[in-house]
Amino acid sequence: MMGVKQFLSTTMVCAAVTYQPAQGQDATLFPSLRDYSNEAIRLHGLAALFPDRVLFEQPQLEIHSESRVAARVEDLPRAIKYIRLYRLNEAKYVLAEFQTHSALILDLRFLKSNYTAVDTLSAFATAKQAKTLATVGTVPADLSISGETSSTVRDFPAIVLCNRETAGPFEAVLHQLQAAGAIIAVGESTAGRTGFYTKASANAWILCGEVRPDSDTSLVGVGFEPRIQLESDAKENYLSYHLYEAGTDILQLLGNEDSSSDSDQASEADSGIIEPDRILQRGVDIISALQILQQQTEL
Repeated sequence: MMGVKQFLSTTMVCAAVTYQPAQGQDATLFPSLRDYSNEAIRLHGLAALFPDRVLFEQPQLEIHSESRVAARVEDLPRAIKYIRLYRLNEAKYVLAEFQTHSALILDLRFLKSNYTAVDTLSAFATAKQAKTLATVGTVPADLSISGETSSTVRDFPAIVLCNRETAGPFEAVLHQLQAAGAIIAVGESTAGRTGFYTKASANAWILCGEVRPDSDTSLVGVGFEPRIQLESDAKENYLSYHLYEAGTDILQLLGNEDSSSDSDQASEADSGIIEPDRILQRGVDIISALQILQQQTEL
């Protein structure tokens, strides 16, 4: 049996061998290892340990929108107002016009913005509260993190539609609003693009700061999680949203039979091809259920 002294001696030798830089066998055991600097190896190690906090592509949001307007407004069944947002920073007045509407759906899918829009979105809060976002590290000096203390009187929470393409600092505001019961989000978790990066080398960027809904909740890489989650593949996600952009009547995307006369004129062939927008339909269903509950309470 190996004695204690012999065991310790063997362990020290093994440790020395383990941590000694490999020489002469690098190319065999680790092909192309010499192509990487120590800094590059360190950064890739950090990226493996902390996903979305070390990036090897420049972190920028493609916020370009082909729409000529900041938002589009549609009337849906059951007196629902549907607002699809394209440019968050320009949609303030459109949202203000309808923020007191009792049945409201805000479609933020595929919306990307570098703004927190804390003033605009926090206006949908149903109770007076301080709207202040938390920041950690270094964030842009012009980043808006607080809004006025106000509230909106509305029968139901606003419904917010989101997906993995919903991206920007405003994700933190959505988290605050849902936690306060001011909105009900439907769809997929958002992109988690609430961080800011500094360039570390020629092709690496490291997280240097982030905006948070509160000091303890980081959304970087994780995103804002909707209360009602609906999984969909990339094709369904894209088509259900962009059919409307291609000119399809939005009522056809609801997949119900209570469409207007305009929708009824669509051919049976067309109605068979068009798949309903499940996320939008779920938003309408939630408002319908809330309206029925309200009517029963009033009886």
